[in-house]
Amino acid sequence: MMSVHVLLATYNGATHLPTQLESLAAQSDVDWHLLWRDDGSFDTTPAILESFAAAHPGRVTHLDDPRGRLGAGASFLALLAAAPAGACYAFMDQDDVWLPGKLARAAVQLGERPTIVCSRLRLVTAELEPIGLSPLPAREPSFATLLAHNIAAGCTMVMNGPARELALGAPLPERGFHDWWCALLVTGGGGRLVFDPEPLILYRQHGANVIGGASGWRHRARRVLSRGAEGFLGPLAVHLKALRQAHLSPEARRVVEAAEGLRDASPLRRLAALRRSGLAHHARGMGVLLCAWVAFRRLN
Repeated sequence: MMSVHVLLATYNGATHLPTQLESLAAQSDVDWHLLWRDDGSFDTTPAILESFAAAHPGRVTHLDDPRGRLGAGASFLALLAAAPAGACYAFMDQDDVWLPGKLARAAVQLGERPTIVCSRLRLVTAELEPIGLSPLPAREPSFATLLAHNIAAGCTMVMNGPARELALGAPLPERGFHDWWCALLVTGGGGRLVFDPEPLILYRQHGANVIGGASGWRHRARRVLSRGAEGFLGPLAVHLKALRQAHLSPEARRVVEAAEGLRDASPLRRLAALRRSGLAHHARGMGVLLCAWVAFRRLN
């Protein structure tokens, strides 16, 4: 039976946390262990986790981190670094619900190569009423496409030991997202990202979401347009700078070097650099918009 270390970062999650923990306890065909870190909650979140630990002796560990508030991304990566070696690792948000078999289905897809498995989301309201599904990517994810657009939702991610080593290979950029950064470091280091089209998580949409989902194409289009060029170029600039400290494969290094050409003053040269880099959005129809953003605004 596969051993999976589940990594839970919490902050004032008492409203929905008990339901999520019940769905963890119901996971089958894996030997799960929960490692949790609280980021300074002032509700009953720690008490809920202590009660869960008492109900599941030997399976729940509290990471007592003296650094105080870290934010979600840094908190998850602190958990990943503190988890024991030699297993699989899964990020878990405090407000979702995992469907039975979620961990086992991901674990069997990992293999020996550095691999992250992520999946589609079943979007629901705060009361778990269905809204729809997150979109399927229109192209196979790679380092170049992930540099342009993230499709790896952290709450669905399961990685093996070799992927964990790559994911901890460079510090998280300031205000960065742990899931996007892990996906870049693993694929950039020669690993792979597997996208499972089967949704095995109920992803709550409520006012406290750090990152929300979008089910319909109109909703997704409005979101992309509202973010504009900065929604693409801003994270790209941050990631390119942070990746200078990362161990990258020769292929990934070529992608990064080509993407640096987006800083050129000439729109035509920026478009040529975009083609050389292979940067591409995972959604259909986004190629023209990416070209427009690159043509009219250069990377800072």
